[in-house]
Amino acid sequence: MKKYWIRISALLIVFALVAAACGSDDDETTTPPPTTEDTSSSQPEDSPAVDSEEPSVVDAGEVDLTGAELTLWGWASSEAEDTQLTALVAQFNADTGANASFETQPEYDAALQASLVAGDPPDIFYVDSSKLPGLVDSNALAPVPDGVLSDPDDIYGSLRDVFTVDGTWYCPPKDFSTLGLIYDPTILEAAGIDVPTTWAELAAAAEALTTDDQVGLSFGAEYARAGAFLFQAGTAMLTDDGTAVALDSDGAREALQYLADLYDAGYIKSPGDIDTGWGGEAFASGAAAMTIEGNWIAGFMTDNFPEREWAVAELPQGPVGLGTFAFTVCYGVAASADNPELSWAFVEYLTNASGAAAWTSGFQVMPARESVADAWLSDNPDLAAFVDGAAYASRFQFPTGVADIMGVFNDAYERLITGDITVDDLIEEVVEAGDDLL
Repeated sequence: MKKYWIRISALLIVFALVAAACGSDDDETTTPPPTTEDTSSSQPEDSPAVDSEEPSVVDAGEVDLTGAELTLWGWASSEAEDTQLTALVAQFNADTGANASFETQPEYDAALQASLVAGDPPDIFYVDSSKLPGLVDSNALAPVPDGVLSDPDDIYGSLRDVFTVDGTWYCPPKDFSTLGLIYDPTILEAAGIDVPTTWAELAAAAEALTTDDQVGLSFGAEYARAGAFLFQAGTAMLTDDGTAVALDSDGAREALQYLADLYDAGYIKSPGDIDTGWGGEAFASGAAAMTIEGNWIAGFMTDNFPEREWAVAELPQGPVGLGTFAFTVCYGVAASADNPELSWAFVEYLTNASGAAAWTSGFQVMPARESVADAWLSDNPDLAAFVDGAAYASRFQFPTGVADIMGVFNDAYERLITGDITVDDLIEEVVEAGDDLL
């Protein structure tokens, strides 16, 4: 069994955990789709507090992984994803002589926080982009050391940005998902409609495709979908520095009014209003002609609706341009890790070009490295629109302590699309909530 050597020359910052905390018991998943319910964006109110000490220098040199006991923690996703990652970890063991394992945690947030508080974290672990700010603020994560990862510039810049706080990069993404417009090409062709590329074309298509037994467009009534329209109008929920709500703007009003008008006309309906659970089901069942979902829909359609014809396009651009979300998870290393050089060697194996290609082969999660995209697309040519979204995707993330703003938005948005409040009412409610939290 050959040895795997990797050279790491970096400063590793090691912290001691000193305070206890309780965490959420959210189950996290990437399949079914990331939404504000399935991939919680709220930061735990009591993230494990960590007091930083002076950084200690760890000059790992050549790290021999032979016999190294290493554990990767994550949450259970689809059977295909769990099997694929387990196989990659097994290959890591075969290549390096290590004894690593992938362990899923049923109550992931609570288990991870308990391990961090106890000072006994797993060697590497999943960090959902929405959870990163809380872990960074509590000094629980080690930054990525210089030189530990091969060709970091090969990782999509938008994805690196997701896991960067105040200029410090904390962890490399294992994969990513974006949102696209899912449609039935046969239905569009029969109606004489081209694939929509602008808001005006999307509205016209939704109107033309709405019938007595089918709505033109359906997607989740929440920020995780509607927020993409804010990006396309040149704005977002919060300002770039996260210190204020950015909805009190012409762009936000235009985006929200555009959506409200389509709901009012009956050309968009939420999945629940057409007796379905989420946008993918609304489309697959024929209750909706189009939906807005991510690349996770590919596996859903293959497994559950193999005869249903479908295709994906980039989300239509708004008055300012293109916009979509990046849903992503990284491999984190604890600041209190006992053997950080071994942990980072494990991360490097999983996230370098070869690891990214092996991890994303065979199913529809997308590699985070640009150099792997062409090979992945050769196996998944019909999903190119999702990959293209990486160039301009925005993070699904809120600063610590202010994620409740999204809950306020979601509640107000549901009332907006039923006509119970106006766009200005929604903006006022969210701004007031932001003033309280920020």
